[in-house]
Amino acid sequence: MGWIAVLVVVSVAIVLIAFRVLGKRGREDDEHGSSSVDFSANLALAVYLLVLAYAAVLCRDALSVSEADVQAEAESLTEMYWSVAPIPEAAPVRAQIRQYTAQSVDLDWPLMARNEMSPLPGQTLMDMRATVLRLRPVGEESRNLQQDTLDRISEVSHARIVRSDDASTGLENTFVILLTLSGLLVIALPWAPGVRPTTTSIVADLVRVGVVLIGVCFIMLISHPFSGLGAVEPDAFKAAQRQYDQIDGQFPAQP
Repeated sequence: MGWIAVLVVVSVAIVLIAFRVLGKRGREDDEHGSSSVDFSANLALAVYLLVLAYAAVLCRDALSVSEADVQAEAESLTEMYWSVAPIPEAAPVRAQIRQYTAQSVDLDWPLMARNEMSPLPGQTLMDMRATVLRLRPVGEESRNLQQDTLDRISEVSHARIVRSDDASTGLENTFVILLTLSGLLVIALPWAPGVRPTTTSIVADLVRVGVVLIGVCFIMLISHPFSGLGAVEPDAFKAAQRQYDQIDGQFPAQP
């Protein structure tokens, strides 16, 4: 999170420069024009808090949707494993389901934080479909299970596309720009009258800058569903892997 350090350093530099300039060239506080400046500062603060709250809601909604999509994909994988388990000759399909799940956890997740996806799980999914199509099930029940498995593969393929879309989402630049501009106004407007800083005003300035920094950093940390605070983890996929072991106990794989 190097950008956080850059943001903090820039903010501190701005504050120090403002204190130095006002300390040398500022005038004594005579309350002249303070009412209009206070009104403008309060208005900027209201806009900042409004944008901050709306951005937080959008980020939280994106996080919840991504988590639900991951859970749905894991459930489809588990149901697919149940479908192939009773088919005697489908042991290779079981291995491919396990391989896809492991690749999604080990390869996809580290890349999704950077808005990317590994091509290997997608190739495994294609190979899995081909393997299922090559099965020659005996009996109506086995043919129904084969068709159900193909349907589940389609579900997983669609879920993977959705997960890729979720990984490429983030807070729109409009909100970032509005949040930054309104935050800068909240910080800078009280300095507009050019009053020489006092101990009380310095404390107020530091609190104001701290509140703006915390708000911006918080939003940036939750702006991506697969990185930062509260990022979606592959727990649902790991739970599916445990489910596979339980299904194998019910339907042992045949060589």
